[in-house]
Amino acid sequence: MPSRFWSVVILVYWSIAAFWLFRVDVLPELTLVYPPDLRAIAVAADADRPTRWSILVVDDPKDPSSRRAVGEAETATERSAMGGFVLTSHVDFDAGGLLSGTAFASRSTLRLLIDSRYDVDPSGNLIKLKLDVKSPGGADEPMIAVRGERKGPIMEITSRGPLPLLNQRWAFDYEPGSVVHDSLRPLDRLPGLHVGQRWETRIVNPFTGQVEKARVEVAGRSVIHWNGEAVSAFEVVQRIPPLTARTWVRTDGVIIRQEVPFPMTRILLERRPPNDTDLPARMP
Repeated sequence: MPSRFWSVVILVYWSIAAFWLFRVDVLPELTLVYPPDLRAIAVAADADRPTRWSILVVDDPKDPSSRRAVGEAETATERSAMGGFVLTSHVDFDAGGLLSGTAFASRSTLRLLIDSRYDVDPSGNLIKLKLDVKSPGGADEPMIAVRGERKGPIMEITSRGPLPLLNQRWAFDYEPGSVVHDSLRPLDRLPGLHVGQRWETRIVNPFTGQVEKARVEVAGRSVIHWNGEAVSAFEVVQRIPPLTARTWVRTDGVIIRQEVPFPMTRILLERRPPNDTDLPARMP
């Protein structure tokens, strides 16, 4: 049996360890916090260099080696002249490869480029957005152009394309601080997450301009493998009935992997390590 002195030492050590365990793992989950807005996302982003992503198609969800690389994306964040933020992305992918293995599969390659820009004011509210879908080597004018602008409490979205059904206009009530992004633009970070958080976001389809409301919930924590390591991450579930997509966010807010809500096939956006410059033909 330890002496009285060592008993006190053990008790003090146990008390400190229990306190830090409660503070790090339990207390954050009990704290009432607001969901991340565009300002929090922009401030937390790495402004020194863009983030690169691999676009992967999962042919068999039960087989991790069935992932095929069909393109890549690059996202960047910078300060605007007015003190706000500009969030941009460039997506280059084989649209034909997305449908491989489905009833709409095609042997031909159809490369598409999607450029997006989101202007955010200093308080974190979206001012306007711009989405262009182009074909490599094509005309300067985009095949499909989507534009959005906030006018007071209303966000107006218009789309223009080669078919009449692509020439549409939508409008929705814009909640201050709410997040709006397109389905193929990966978000760089989601800071300040806690299990149990719930919020709503708007997702713009870059091919039609249609806007869907998604319900988002931080469902729990899990461990995923990324960059050769096991990473503890929040699992964020996004529901756009009848579709469900998940995002895995490292505990420091860095997004590691995102699912794209897309029918018929499962698409992943996988963050590439900073020193990874070559797009792999196949992800492990």
